Amino acid sequence: MPQLIGVKLLSQTCLDFVINNMAVMCEKLPKADFATTTSNQTSQSPFDHLSSKFLEEIIGALQTKRCLKKFLHLLAAPQLGTLNLRGSRYFSGFEDDCSIHFELNSLRCVYLQNLSLSWSSLSNDKFLTSVIPMYVKLQVLDISYSEAGDSSLEVIGTYCTNLRELELTDCRNISDIGVKGLCVSTAHNLGREDEKLGLHKSLLKLDSSGTQITNAGIQLGLETFRSLKVWDMATVQVLAEIHTEDFLNRSLEIPKYSLMNLKIASRCDYILKTLGLVLSLCPFVIEVEIHIVRGLTDSDLLSLLSLEKLRKLKLNGCERVDSYITFGGGVTPILEAFGNSSLKKLSLAFLRDVNIQVIAQLCPNLDLLDLFDNLSYSTAKLDEEWVKIESLVLKQLEKLSLFAGFSRPISIPREHFVLLLSAPSLTDIYIDGCCTLNDDVLQEVARVQKFHHLENLEVKECHNVTEKGIDVFMNALNPLKKIVLHMCRQVKESNVDYWVKQAKMNNWQISIEFTTENFDRFDFYGEESDSEPEDGYDYYGYQFYDCEESCEESSSDGYVDEGDWWN
Repeated sequence: MPQLIGVKLLSQTCLDFVINNMAVMCEKLPKADFATTTSNQTSQSPFDHLSSKFLEEIIGALQTKRCLKKFLHLLAAPQLGTLNLRGSRYFSGFEDDCSIHFELNSLRCVYLQNLSLSWSSLSNDKFLTSVIPMYVKLQVLDISYSEAGDSSLEVIGTYCTNLRELELTDCRNISDIGVKGLCVSTAHNLGREDEKLGLHKSLLKLDSSGTQITNAGIQLGLETFRSLKVWDMATVQVLAEIHTEDFLNRSLEIPKYSLMNLKIASRCDYILKTLGLVLSLCPFVIEVEIHIVRGLTDSDLLSLLSLEKLRKLKLNGCERVDSYITFGGGVTPILEAFGNSSLKKLSLAFLRDVNIQVIAQLCPNLDLLDLFDNLSYSTAKLDEEWVKIESLVLKQLEKLSLFAGFSRPISIPREHFVLLLSAPSLTDIYIDGCCTLNDDVLQEVARVQKFHHLENLEVKECHNVTEKGIDVFMNALNPLKKIVLHMCRQVKESNVDYWVKQAKMNNWQISIEFTTENFDRFDFYGEESDSEPEDGYDYYGYQFYDCEESCEESSSDGYVDEGDWWN
């Protein structure tokens, strides 16, 4: 059943009190001259006695309220493990003086492991080169979408010797010079007596798309960071270009990489048959994303059969590209090889003749299935002795995403819809634009299972479902936390009013987001909220019903974040 609204934990009550009364509490603190703080003399803050978890919650809440600037110097305690200053551009005047306070007091955060400065005005070479040396224990650093440049990378390579993840997305001032600085400074550290690991061994993930890094920089990075598992710029096309001469000369000394994630990028030329050659350089790959580009055929796709394991497979077709990838000749053999063993996540988009029954038969262990805007679906059987539907239930499927199309909705076969929704372990369901979804389908599924694990349900632009279908989920047999109903013509405001009353009567802790086709918006709260957004504005345009004691602003923008389903 949906979680019942209960009494808050004492710890949460205390945290809420601190968050809502920071200004009053800090007025009573003795004035500390942080401008004169040095590494040998640090000002003590009463917040130094809190655990890192509580400090992180307070910082996050104050950032949401847009008043972190006033209190950051008090909260940057020695035990703080994570500091998220993402998007500090939202804070008026943040860049004027907070960076000074933060720089001088950062020595107190001696155990900081995770620092996010993405979208931040603080992320520039001047600031980063002076602050990064203070964070020698960093494991995750995110400076994406910032003004950070090549000088910052050299400093990172020198001091962040335990770094595991580095996020540089859309840092347009970073080039091959920065990669060289990162690699050279890392090499200089190899002889240090106190060096236990070194960035050349510790770095596992690097995201740098949108920078000025070229193939030369990518090659240098791969040769230096031999333990690197994920690099978004190390695509099949890039690796093929780097090793073109090696492939032509049939060199036996081509280096092998530790990459576990590989992608054929969109809008990049693909050289025939190079997928198999690149896979021979990456024997540890278990996650593959393929954007179907010109020249790619079923034969290329079958190169994946050389892998020992395949955990994630994502295939994105394109209506504008003549595709020679077929479900029967290319996709099905891959599913036959890995579906019953290692394959856990499958995403198919813009493909023809997708057969959901074949997927269910060959991939019984899937925990995520995402079918996005496929061009057609097939009901053809895989073999003559087809097993019964009941035996094809995807027992481990937790996340299901079905999108039927923007301008030309494609019907997913009814029996396949029932098959997918009958998965007993579902926790998240997203259905968008599916004309096949109706009350009869949902009621038939309800006779098979009661959605004992379902927490999130989103139904958008499904015009054949009414309140009778949604009623299937409004019961005490599931742990539902959130329902999103977006522009479904036959679901009315009066229906939502009834469900809100039902939730309140049963004391359910559940939120319902509702939008009409006209984007009409109303806000209803089951109980008075402890705090509301400071500007009182609903950013996303939903009618919002929240039956929780503490109401929160909706964070959905009406579209599925691919990362939510894929990770």
